[in-house]
Amino acid sequence: MRGEDSRVNDHPTPEELAGMAWNRVSEGRMREILLHVLSGCATCKAVLTPHFGALFGLAEPPEPVLSPQEEERYDTAVSRACSSVLARARALREAPQREIRANSNFEALPLVPEPLQGVPLFESLLQQSWALRHENPAEMVRLAERARGLAESMRLSDLSPQALADLQCRAWIELGNAYRVADDLAAAERALGRATERFLDGTQDDLLAARLFSVQASLLTDGRRLNLAETALDLVIGIHQRRNDEHEAGRALLQKGIVVGYQGRSEEALQLITRGLQGLDEDRDPRLVHMALHNQALFLLDAGQLREARIALWQARARGLDPGGRVNELKVRWLEGRINLALGELERAEGALREVKQGFAASGLVYKAALTGFELGAVLLRQEKAEAAAAEILAAADIFMSLGIGREASASVLLLRRAAEQRIVDAALIDYVSTVLRRSEEDVEVRAEE
Repeated sequence: MRGEDSRVNDHPTPEELAGMAWNRVSEGRMREILLHVLSGCATCKAVLTPHFGALFGLAEPPEPVLSPQEEERYDTAVSRACSSVLARARALREAPQREIRANSNFEALPLVPEPLQGVPLFESLLQQSWALRHENPAEMVRLAERARGLAESMRLSDLSPQALADLQCRAWIELGNAYRVADDLAAAERALGRATERFLDGTQDDLLAARLFSVQASLLTDGRRLNLAETALDLVIGIHQRRNDEHEAGRALLQKGIVVGYQGRSEEALQLITRGLQGLDEDRDPRLVHMALHNQALFLLDAGQLREARIALWQARARGLDPGGRVNELKVRWLEGRINLALGELERAEGALREVKQGFAASGLVYKAALTGFELGAVLLRQEKAEAAAAEILAAADIFMSLGIGREASASVLLLRRAAEQRIVDAALIDYVSTVLRRSEEDVEVRAEE
């Protein structure tokens, strides 16, 4: 049998490459194959190219090999499924073209000098779109759609065929990301499918691939397809490490740490975030460094490392890092309040949570304000202020029940509400319900950064 080192250096078989794309090889062998592909093997990259749709989560997995008896048993069911599958494939294939036609008459572009139109205007639209990711997702989408329309209208006389395909790929990637930020995940998936088509028509540049994988990883994370998201991010990390771009590799490590944390692997998440922080260039993106420290503190809190969590937040403040607006400032204060509560510093926790609750309400963030109300109720309960605690909990429960939250969350809120009405609520129940609601919202501070 070949030794472990020789397996890393040998070419994987085509079957193994396909199996990696469809997440059908062992974890150990998948890492060996990734190391081999990321080393720059052109042969294996060419074999892997047809499976990009699988890595992006945009293709259906191939059918397993069946025995003749199994084929006969399932033949009728497969026949019935064929028509619906074909209809779905046609819809996915035609959707981008319908979008192009629907937006072909997008509003007139700004009156700018001729030399600044074309690619310069395209770059400006993408830059403006991305800058609005926190403040105005709808406008982010609108500008990305204009950039996409501009890219699709460019002529081959302006660019070579491959350069034009790369430009259009970028347009579809950023439009997909804008849709994702605006919570239109179906539209985001269609846009990234179109981006993949244009990527394969272009130069297949590594940096463009890294961007496509990175945005796809965020979309896969939003859809809770976390194993595929990890695979995509491993490819992103490998690309940036080969280019010796520690900052972008650090960003991808941070993103992977959050994906791992979603799966409950807090210690591994913390290791990845710590590695990512070591590579980040604070001058290049101070807000990203702040976000990394915030997430580090969040996972330290979840892991019960309370004083370390507080230190992580203090580091962000001591370095004068900008959290990025009033809402992000409130989120930092919110995390401070939760850490104070966990440490038993109840007066400090109460002050922080009251401030945060009022701030979220004033900003129209009703869900977050109500969740903070539950946590404030826990503080008041531990201060033996039973009536005040019940009032906070009942008010927050009424808000949640009016928001149409999911089944698990609504059942938990109803349980907490009844317990508060009968004055038998305890801090453990509040903590459980708050955890369910935080998981439902999936409020880890990375989502809109792509």
